[in-house]
Amino acid sequence: MSVEKIKVYPQINTMSIANGKLDALVQEYENTKDLKTALEDWVSMVKKYDSMGYYPLVKPEFISEVLVGALSNIKLTREAVIADNIYQNISGYPQCNRVFQLPSEIKTQILKRLSGYLVNYQTDNWEILGVESIDNP
Repeated sequence: MSVEKIKVYPQINTMSIANGKLDALVQEYENTKDLKTALEDWVSMVKKYDSMGYYPLVKPEFISEVLVGALSNIKLTREAVIADNIYQNISGYPQCNRVFQLPSEIKTQILKRLSGYLVNYQTDNWEILGVESIDNP
């Protein structure tokens, strides 16, 4: 069995902007325990659907189905979090409800503040071996 390590970044839930600067930022998962629990739940769900034959054409893959699929609230890069098309609660900038709509200088501040995680998993059975926090740059 092979072990892989991959970086992930949770999507943004809410943020506040004051005087043209990022004041606060809350991501979907704020700690390793919550992210690990969510990943284990997603793996379980994908395995359940796979066992029922829900994927008749293509066998599910860990990256596409669990990490960046419809089930997840995480992305593989900081830039993907910024470009995501979901609605966020953005206070202090009422004309925007998605991060990608914000001015470049605010998006740069957001990129610097995003927290990420290293996820260790087994490629054969998708067992989540561990989740470690990545320090902000």
